Amino acid sequence: MKKNNDFLEAYDINQYDRPSIAADIAVFSIGRKQAGGADYRRLPAKTLRILLIRRAEQPFQGEWALPGGFMQKGETIQETARRELKEETGTDKAYLELCGVFSDIGRDPRGWIISQSFIAVLNEDDLANGHLEASGDAGEAAWFDITVRKTADRKQEQGNVVTCDNDYELLLQDSGAADSDIVNDNDAAVRLRAVIREHIEYRDYHEIVTYEIAESQGIAFDHAKIITSVFQRLRRMLGSDIRIAFDFMPEYFTLTDLQEAVELISGQELVKPNFRRKIAEYVVETDRLTQNGGHRPAKAFVRNLDRFYQ
Repeated sequence: MKKNNDFLEAYDINQYDRPSIAADIAVFSIGRKQAGGADYRRLPAKTLRILLIRRAEQPFQGEWALPGGFMQKGETIQETARRELKEETGTDKAYLELCGVFSDIGRDPRGWIISQSFIAVLNEDDLANGHLEASGDAGEAAWFDITVRKTADRKQEQGNVVTCDNDYELLLQDSGAADSDIVNDNDAAVRLRAVIREHIEYRDYHEIVTYEIAESQGIAFDHAKIITSVFQRLRRMLGSDIRIAFDFMPEYFTLTDLQEAVELISGQELVKPNFRRKIAEYVVETDRLTQNGGHRPAKAFVRNLDRFYQ
C-alpha cells in the first residue's frame, strides 16, 4: 500500500494532455404530421423524429446540433447525458443507452473534444409530461422528421479483407412543416441534408465500421455523422430485439401503434397477421378502448412485464 501511495504522490497527471469529454444525445420519438385537410376520419401520418437544438453561439452559430454538453467534474458520462436530457426535455424517464465514441482530430474547432454518443427514446407520456427548453448555448429546440436513405453501395474483396462502402442521404425536416411546404427566403420550414459514407471492413472475420461526412448542410460539428451512426444502431437494435419498439409506446397503446413504430424505424412495411403473431407474447390486452379520428375504437394493450423482465 505504501508503494502505491509513494507512486501517487510522485505522479503528475498534468504532464499529459487531456481532452474535454462531451455527451451528445440522439433523442428519438414518434409523432404525427400537421393536419393537411379537413377529413376528421383520417389522421395525419406518423413520423420518426429526432430532437435538435439551434446553436445561439459560435462555433456553428445558427446551425442545428444534437442536444448535449460537457461532462462535469464528479459525474459519469451517463450522468452527464441524463442531466442534459432532463434540461432539454424536462423528463428523466427516457430510455437511454450509450452508443459510440467520436474522436476524430479537428471534429470540434474549440479544441480536443471527444464525444460519447447516446440514443434516447421518448414516448407520448414522456412528451406530455415534459417540455422542450433549449439550454446553455442553444437558441431553440425542435423536433425534425428523419429519413435515412441508402443511395449507393460498393463492395470490394482482396484476400481475406472485404470492404463495403455505403452512401446514405440524411434528410431532416422541421416537424412543424407540412410536406407541401416550398422552401424560399420567407419560408419558416427548416430542411437539413447530409450525405454520409459508411465504410465497413471485414478482416479476419471481424467487422470494423467507420463513418465520414461527404456533404453537410446546416448541421453543426460532425453531428450528421453521429445521427446517421446512431440511427443505424437503432435499426440494428430493433432487428435483434423488438422490445426497443415498446419504448416509443405510452403505457397504453394499440397494436396498430406498435406496428407503425416498427415500420417507421425499420423502413419496411409489415404484414399485419405476421406481425401480431410475432409480438403476441409481449403484450397483454386490457379493457380499454382508444379512439383514433373517426375510426372504430381499438383495443388498448400494455406490455407483458413477465416477458420483459425474465
